[in-house]
Amino acid sequence: MEILFIVTGIVLLIIVFFCVIHIKNKKAIDYRIRHSFGDSKRVKDDVLDRIEAISLLYKKEKKNYSDAELVDDITWDDLDMKSIFFRADHTDSYAGEQCLYSKLHILSDRSPDDLLSNSTVEFFDKNEEKRNKVRKVLYNIGKPISAYYSVEVAEDIDSKYLPYKFIYPLLLISMAAFGILGLVLKSPPLIMLFICNYFVNLVIHLFLRNSFETKLETLFSIGMTINAGFAISDEVPELSGSAEESLKKVKKAAAIMNLLSMKQSMSKSDGMSAFFMDYVLGPFMFDFILYNRGLKELEGKTQDYLKIFRFVGDIDCSIAIASFRRSIEGYCVPEFTDNKCIEFKGLFHPLISEAVENDIRQENSIVLTGSNASGKSTFIKAAAINLILGQSLFTCTAEQASIPHCGVITSMAVRDDLASGESYYIREIKYLKRMTETAKSGRLLFLAIDEILKGTNTKERIAASKAVLRYFEDMNCMLMVATHDVELAEAFEGIYENYYFCEKLDEDDISFDYKIHKGICRSSNAIKLLGVIGFPEEIINGALSEL
Repeated sequence: MEILFIVTGIVLLIIVFFCVIHIKNKKAIDYRIRHSFGDSKRVKDDVLDRIEAISLLYKKEKKNYSDAELVDDITWDDLDMKSIFFRADHTDSYAGEQCLYSKLHILSDRSPDDLLSNSTVEFFDKNEEKRNKVRKVLYNIGKPISAYYSVEVAEDIDSKYLPYKFIYPLLLISMAAFGILGLVLKSPPLIMLFICNYFVNLVIHLFLRNSFETKLETLFSIGMTINAGFAISDEVPELSGSAEESLKKVKKAAAIMNLLSMKQSMSKSDGMSAFFMDYVLGPFMFDFILYNRGLKELEGKTQDYLKIFRFVGDIDCSIAIASFRRSIEGYCVPEFTDNKCIEFKGLFHPLISEAVENDIRQENSIVLTGSNASGKSTFIKAAAINLILGQSLFTCTAEQASIPHCGVITSMAVRDDLASGESYYIREIKYLKRMTETAKSGRLLFLAIDEILKGTNTKERIAASKAVLRYFEDMNCMLMVATHDVELAEAFEGIYENYYFCEKLDEDDISFDYKIHKGICRSSNAIKLLGVIGFPEEIINGALSEL
């Protein structure tokens, strides 16, 4: 009797211990969800480690769009959009993260049929209670690396079955038959066959288990996403119309995946439960049978799963955008215009703390002059980034914005390519050629060019630059071109708008206000900067004597 009391007491202590752990974890999650909304530092460093997996959805979706509707790799790198993505990645689930990454790459003006919109973003910004409940659901999905492949699995179900899928039910049936008949008939030969069958099943299970794990993890993610779709639909039924029918169709598949998930959780635990699941229940082949059965239930329902995936991802992405807006120094929701006009008031670069704000109204292309380090490149990047953010995330880092739907292409951070043997100039003209090719689509394009054709001599640079600018003048394009060549700005005066940035020179120092001005900058500071950073006086004087 005393032993029974002791065992009962130990069991109760274990139950209490796990209950306490569960409550503490639940409180920690609740605290994180309440306090992380709008936190500029909430993005984790490990995002970079899984960027290839994150990009899988975009690589699939970009096939449906033209080059003029996409932010290409060169533009993405020129504008450091990876850092913009990291800064905006306030998602809680893998689905939201993949949707956000894809959304930042696609600038289509087709009528979107997805849930992601400014009204959904504002809904979650204003409804804290519903937002927190939905975020708990999304947090439970999380970002396991295998989950990022769920769309690929759903699109190619037939190739994901375990090999010889018909064998596992037969192995279970034969083992059960030998066992039951051996016991009923008290037949040693049948019992021996049961034991042999059991060990054959065990060997097969252990042999296939490792290759099975990765597939199983991805299937779990599909099941968790479907279950999250149900849970989110219950919390915000007013937003779930796009997923209702699809959720009904995959309900049975989700139930099977839940059974698999419970079994897998026990297998991954320490001690007797893991041993029991692997070496006692493993030979019964339940996990293999359920896995193949779950895939069977998903057959023909790929589009339904993709709708659910998009529903969950767009909800997460909407909450992330609302959080991103709270985390930046200022923002506006842009107005979209059908006119060929871009207007920003209080525009600033989203990655620069306490950045200087600028106003710009662009109805024609712009030639931007100015001295070194005066702010030309940063301003051009701020304008291009905000055209992307405005169209993709309905958010601009400005006091006010009016923008058209347009493509965005840049040629800014040009570098030599030593691997291919291409010089700076070759790379630069290839960047510009892709602009000429994309412009043939007829879609309105914003083209940002920093230091046009600086990789060649002055005479040919100006001649070629004039020809390039004349070419784009006849296309449906709005250019913002930075140059040190005053002759270029003068040649297009009255055709292109002229703006400039400049510096303030003191006797021993140089300073910048980083404000844009109307007109052409005719001053230069290259030699002055040599002196400011401490070059020998004879070099300074020698340079000045050559002017």
